[in-house]
Amino acid sequence: MNKEELKSLLEKFDAGQCTAEEVGMLESWYLQWRTDEEIDLADAEAEQRIDHIWSRLDEEPEVQKTPLRLWPRFAAAAVILIALSSGLFFYLHRGGSTSVSIAKQDVPAGGNKAYLTLADGKRIVLSDAANGELAKETGVAISKSADGQLIYTLSALSNTAKTGQPIYNKIETPKGGQYQVVLPDGTKVWLNSASSLRFPAMFTNLKKREVELNGEAYFEVAHNKKQPFIVKTARQELSVLGTHFNLSSYAEEDVTKTTLLQGAVLVHRLGNILNPIEGKDFALLKPGQQATLRKTIQTGPADIEMATAWKDGNFLFNELDLKSILQQLSRWYNVEVDYSHVPENRFFTVFISRSVNLSKVLEMLEIAGGIQFEIDQKTIKVINLKH
Repeated sequence: MNKEELKSLLEKFDAGQCTAEEVGMLESWYLQWRTDEEIDLADAEAEQRIDHIWSRLDEEPEVQKTPLRLWPRFAAAAVILIALSSGLFFYLHRGGSTSVSIAKQDVPAGGNKAYLTLADGKRIVLSDAANGELAKETGVAISKSADGQLIYTLSALSNTAKTGQPIYNKIETPKGGQYQVVLPDGTKVWLNSASSLRFPAMFTNLKKREVELNGEAYFEVAHNKKQPFIVKTARQELSVLGTHFNLSSYAEEDVTKTTLLQGAVLVHRLGNILNPIEGKDFALLKPGQQATLRKTIQTGPADIEMATAWKDGNFLFNELDLKSILQQLSRWYNVEVDYSHVPENRFFTVFISRSVNLSKVLEMLEIAGGIQFEIDQKTIKVINLKH
């Protein structure tokens, strides 16, 4: 896009005449301009107008998660509310009986467990560490709060070494673990089980705030229009200025899902990327949308409740296939799954707390779908499948 084309689009935008595709082109240009030193935009008026695009994004309303509802397609099913000592959960009863005893060896729920690796290679087991200050690096103090958060507090010093390069930390959650970290810029990140996040110990003097994610995390990004926030996964790169979103990108799954709650997100597919300004291999999300990446990026309405239930301490499976459900259970309860008898054509709708033992979740799946499980040697097995 040359300067004249840019000015023309900016004039259309100010007049409220841009199509959704044209707005996406402008927003994509803005992020490229902010992060690419080779792009020269000398026109101050053009800069002011481009900034105006992102100021509009600040006005985007947050997508409010509605109270859990029972889906219309199951209106004819009997809805049962059960109170357990560990909390409340809903499930849909379709008939059939549960097994007398699922567990030969029951498995408790996961919890706050994570490991922090500092720039010098020192590894801290956060679940064992006492509350308070854990370590100091150049320009930053790292502490653990009473509620299990990892917090970075900046000093007046720079985090760049003599080479001028940032120093990096890495936080990892094992299977059966989760953790929350507050990054140096104030961005809040919730890490789901079997996930890792690599990030600079400070963002000061960096052109962009770039982090690397493996697994799943929920982000509340601190707004900074002069310093875009970039999240890289194995399959995609995501660019934002300040927003709330959930990103799931596990290596063992063939799909990456980005779910947006607030602000705007620009998603690029990595590998053989064509010109993103032409609208190929990228997607611009608005609140309430989800980008699904397999070979290409597809966008559509998001199921906000299902995408973020884990962050709120729940499982929510809304017409989800059994293999995907068992993958989530495997990560949270740190168990193996025998997939040899797992059907591909069974879908389940269940809502239950993540704090209950594994046997309770499997009981709900049994009642909801005419199937029986067994937990043997920390392995989930399908032992009876009713058609």
